[in-house]
Amino acid sequence: MPTYVRFVELPALDQRRAISFYTEKLGLRVARDQEYREGWNWVLLEIPGAQTKILLTQSSGETRDTPSLVLTVEDVHARHRELAAKGVEFTTEPAVAPWNPNEVYAVFRDSEGNLVMLGSEVDAA
Repeated sequence: MPTYVRFVELPALDQRRAISFYTEKLGLRVARDQEYREGWNWVLLEIPGAQTKILLTQSSGETRDTPSLVLTVEDVHARHRELAAKGVEFTTEPAVAPWNPNEVYAVFRDSEGNLVMLGSEVDAA
């Protein structure tokens, strides 16, 4: 039986731009950045303290209408304000999730056109 997910893939058109977005705006760290093949590096991003990494894969240029990445945060409203102040453009403002009345979510586009969802559990009290 597997013990954890090593990495998930996130498409990028421009790795340097994606690295800047995820490190400067979201606070992720570069865990590995080494030559992989001509014109493309093996770039793993990490959330400090998390085991699962994010691998920046070469994008085909197509965008999806569903999130490519879902991140759990402590407070969606606070994180939304923080990211909006850094220039991150949200496609969905914070709202109660229709699939779970105890979850708040918001969605933004990253530098590569991917939709990214933020979610947090709220007290059912």
